[in-house]
Parts: sequence; C-alpha cells; structure tokens
Amino acid sequence: MQGIETSDALILQSTFLTEGLAVAMAMLTAPLLADLAVCIAGNLLRRGKADAAKVREIRLAVVVPAHDEEAMIARTVQLLLEAGCASSSSHIAADSAAAAWSVPVIVVAHNCLDRTTAVAAGAGARVVEQNHVRMRGKGVALRCGFEAARAAGANAFLVVDADSVASRNLIAATRTVLERGAVATQCRYELELPSSRPATSLERLRVLAFRGINVLRARGRAGLGFSAGVFGNGFAVTDETVQRVPFTVDSICEDLEYHVRLVTARRRVEWVEEAYVHAPLAPVRSAQAMQEARWEGGRFHVATRATGRLLAAMARGNWRAFEMFAEAWSLPISRCILALILAACLPVHWLHGFAIAGAALVVAYVLEAVFLGDNPWRDFAALAGAPLHILWRLAITPLVLRQSRGGAEWSRTQREAPAP
Repeated sequence: MQGIETSDALILQSTFLTEGLAVAMAMLTAPLLADLAVCIAGNLLRRGKADAAKVREIRLAVVVPAHDEEAMIARTVQLLLEAGCASSSSHIAADSAAAAWSVPVIVVAHNCLDRTTAVAAGAGARVVEQNHVRMRGKGVALRCGFEAARAAGANAFLVVDADSVASRNLIAATRTVLERGAVATQCRYELELPSSRPATSLERLRVLAFRGINVLRARGRAGLGFSAGVFGNGFAVTDETVQRVPFTVDSICEDLEYHVRLVTARRRVEWVEEAYVHAPLAPVRSAQAMQEARWEGGRFHVATRATGRLLAAMARGNWRAFEMFAEAWSLPISRCILALILAACLPVHWLHGFAIAGAALVVAYVLEAVFLGDNPWRDFAALAGAPLHILWRLAITPLVLRQSRGGAEWSRTQREAPAP
C-alpha cells in the first residue's frame, strides 16, 4: 500500500514538473509570438498614407557617431553629400526658412585612435572631436552631436552610423515625414552582403534575420498604429522631443532603451518606407559572434531595466506600451524555435497546440521577411542552413550572458574596407 502511495506521489510530482515546464515554455515564447502576430498583421493590412500638409519647418542635421572608422567614414560622408547634405565649406543658414537651410554632416569622432577626424573632414564633414572622454558609448557621442547640431541652428537630428550606405532620398524622405508632424522617424535598416565574394548561406540567414527585426517588424508595427522602433541607424528625432525625452541612455542597446522612453512618454516613431541605410555584414565569424552577443545581451539587459517603466505605462492606459513590452522581452527567432521544439516534445496536449500555432507564426514571419528582400529565391535556398545557424546561436550563449551584464562598451566591429 505504501509503495502504491509513493508511486502516486512520484507521478503527481512528475505531472506538476511537466506542467510547470510547459507553462514556462509558453511564457518564454509568448512575447515574441505576440510581437510576430502584430507585425505580420500590420504588414498585411498596412495601407499607403495620404499626403498630409506640411505643419512645420524642419532644419535637419545629420549626426554621425564614429569610433575608429577611418576605413569607412569617407564613403559614408560622400553618400550623405550625394543625398542632399552640404559640405563643411557650404554656408549653414540659421534662420527659420527651411528652404535656405543646408543640411550639415556632423561627425563626432569619439575617442578615436586612428585618422577618423582627418578623413571625415577631408570628405566634407564638420568634425567634433571627443578625446579622452571618461564615459564611453554611442549615447555619449550622440549627445555631443545633438548639441553641436543645435548650436548650428538645427531643430531635428538624423543619426547615421559611420560605416553605412545611405539612399539618395534619405534626407528628403526623412524631412518630409518630420515636416508633417512626426516627432521621430526610422527608415529601413539592413545589412549589406559582401561584394568582393559570393555570400555564404549563413551570411544570407543573418541578413534575413536582421531584415525581419529592422524592416518587417518595424513596418508592421507602424501599419497597426504602434511605434515603429529605433534601431540606432537611420532614425531621426526632433529637438523638441530630445528636450522632453532626454537622450540620457548609455547601454550597448541605447536605441532600444531610448525607444522604451519614447513609448512610455507617449511619443510614436513614424516609419519611413521609401528610404534606407545599409551597414556591412561583419565578415569574420568571431566578429559576427561578438556583434550578435552584444545585441542580444544588451537587449536582455535593457528589458530587465525597462520592465517597471513599461508596466507603469501599461497601468496608465498607454496601449502602445503593451507591444513595446512584447518587443523588449522577445526571444531571438532561433531560440524561440528551440523552445517550440522542446514544447512539442512535452506530454502536455494544450502545449502541442500552442507549439503548432507558434510554428505557424514563425513560418509566416520568415516568408514575409524573404519576400521583402531583393532576391527571395536565394534567401529561400539559404534557409537550408537554418539548423546550423540555430546551433551557432546556441553556442554563443555564454558570450551573450557576459554581454547582458550591462557593462559592455561601444567597440568597433571588425569589417572589410569598402571597395574603391
């Protein structure tokens, strides 16, 4: 009799453990799946907006934070000049007439040990040097750039990374959306595949994953009236917004942290569909691993810090904070897939249905991301390497955990110099 009772107790304990693990799997993946559902629906339902009348004059300045970027900075400045910015030798009007305003390129050379300052100035940028600054990070450089742009007469700031390719319509498209009343904007931000050699399937997968996060999700959120997001490159903000929501963010994911602050302050980032910035893909596997770990670890650090702020905003009826909460706590797709596989293996019937629904959302999301690219058939072929990519993401978990401590500093990712 005692043996039967012991057996029943073990069975009951095992059932509780299984149910607890099932609930944990559902809670772990639910934020991402909710975010995917919103973004998929937003992309399917979004409509082109009717042209709105100009409501204000915008004097835009481009701020380029740079840390040891002598190999890339000249190309970036040149492309910005071709997009409508003014060379440092041009006159900058300080009056209220936007028509007379020449958009300056302000490069902030932050603790640079190379020739970034000289190369940027030679390319036509106005350079502000930040040498021997105790506080390190992109946030520090951006605050310096915003102050310099404000002193020059700008009332809006467009941030472009120092290694980026900007579309020729970036300045005009961003300014138009700001003139129509937007307090902040974000354009398409994608990774460039290497031009000197054929891309590998894993590199294509990284570009596809990046497109999903920085294009599909952003335009989907905007399509349903949520805030598109801030991705640290190709985003713009008005000076009035910076005054009300100060850019006092210094984590490795300063873009996500600032977006949380904007959303909780009831400020929405508008999506600029027709313009883009591209950044080169890190060509070395160790550099890719470090870059991915910084992003993922930094996001986790920001999410833990932002939870209280977001919950308070949700309690006050800020409906956009609900989606922001889901975004902040979303797993990477690769980790979500592993969690869904584990969920499908547990002997819990309701969890099987949850896993199937989650898998369907992931498939729909990946398909949408594929068709947003320039070469969907090659992206389809690259999906054959997805298992290897998932295992690689699993292998860099210790590095991610180290980066999630919050003390990571801004460092340049190793990349190939652009072809002349």
